[in-house]
Amino acid sequence: MTTRQLRIALQIFQSNRLRRDYSDLAEIAQYEPVGEFFFNEIYGGRDFSQRDSEARRLQHILHVMPGVNLRDVEEVLELLDLTNRLDDGLAQLMLAQGLHSDFTEATYDRCYYEADNYAQRLRQIELVRGSLYNVFRLSRMPLLGLALHRSRLLARIAGIEAAHSFLAKGFAALQGVSSIDQFAETIYSRELVRLKRIYGLET
Repeated sequence: MTTRQLRIALQIFQSNRLRRDYSDLAEIAQYEPVGEFFFNEIYGGRDFSQRDSEARRLQHILHVMPGVNLRDVEEVLELLDLTNRLDDGLAQLMLAQGLHSDFTEATYDRCYYEADNYAQRLRQIELVRGSLYNVFRLSRMPLLGLALHRSRLLARIAGIEAAHSFLAKGFAALQGVSSIDQFAETIYSRELVRLKRIYGLET
């Protein structure tokens, strides 16, 4: 098994774990689309390398999106980059231990702890919350949806079609959401509890 194969197995595990742990959120009608986006487009079980390599070039099309600048998507870009690095590191550690795609949750938690990057994991959780609030704010801009639709060809020409599609899906998923607070704060608090449990820091 290669690092790439194990990483995809990790992503599938993480997506399934999130679906399980946040099934109550997904049952709330307004959160179902954003839940699917969160489970599939951030932690989904497939190779996102093309999208993520394109993400840093989004500034090439932001000028056609009213009211949006690079600062508005910096947290999302940092989240994608950090998640990539953490997943790669965990996959390499697990591969070095001779693990395969049939690992258990207990084995995952042990390797998660052995990777010894608590501060980065905490930052990842904070970025998830911050990104949800920021993208929700952007989704309230009515002209942005039109700009995303009209800039598809420009994104293809600029070679960032996958990254553009990621933004467009996120925008669409949030259209029926009246408030992101419950979704964002529930994820933040539960993931923080889980992180502290794995590192033996329960209070």
